[in-house]
Amino acid sequence: MLREVLFNDLYTTIIVVSLAITVSAKLINLNRFTDFLRLIGNSNYLRIYFKDHKFLDPFDVVLFLNFCINGTLIGILTYSHFVQKEEIEPLLFLKLAAMLGAGMLLKISLELGVGYVFDIQKLFHSYVFQQVSFLNFLGVFLLPLNSLLIFGAPNSHTLLVVVLVVSGVILCIGLIKSIKLYQKLLINNFFYFILYLCTLEIGP
Repeated sequence: MLREVLFNDLYTTIIVVSLAITVSAKLINLNRFTDFLRLIGNSNYLRIYFKDHKFLDPFDVVLFLNFCINGTLIGILTYSHFVQKEEIEPLLFLKLAAMLGAGMLLKISLELGVGYVFDIQKLFHSYVFQQVSFLNFLGVFLLPLNSLLIFGAPNSHTLLVVVLVVSGVILCIGLIKSIKLYQKLLINNFFYFILYLCTLEIGP
């Protein structure tokens, strides 16, 4: 019995564009990209590259675009699997990716604004850099898994759940690393930290 081969031009285009974006980040700075891939097990990346980090760093901007694409894609796959299976239109995908990016940029702007108001810009700049780095890492992590969910194991409940759980773990690791780095400061200002978590981390 021959297996029916399904072609999905939109998903193929999304994956190819995402791959091209990831490769462009590697071309921008090969050494940094190599260190970036070791982010989970090694904190050297956060320590080394924060020193020369700029708000609109090309390396981070490119990987953030990749995160928006793959974050939107895994959201659509999750919705289609658990709620209602739908064919996604290119314009709708772009709108959803733009909404995700705009939401994250708004959150980052608010965090930097809080740092400016309380005269702790460096602290919040460092925190934002760490969180963006882990979001970008999640985007790269999702790229091959989204491809597998679409072309290799479509409708695989187990694989989708594993991807979602591991994605949550990656984001939690990023938050825990930040808490560990600033634990003394957070303990002294525990009430404000809880307030921050409720408004800018858990709330959105």
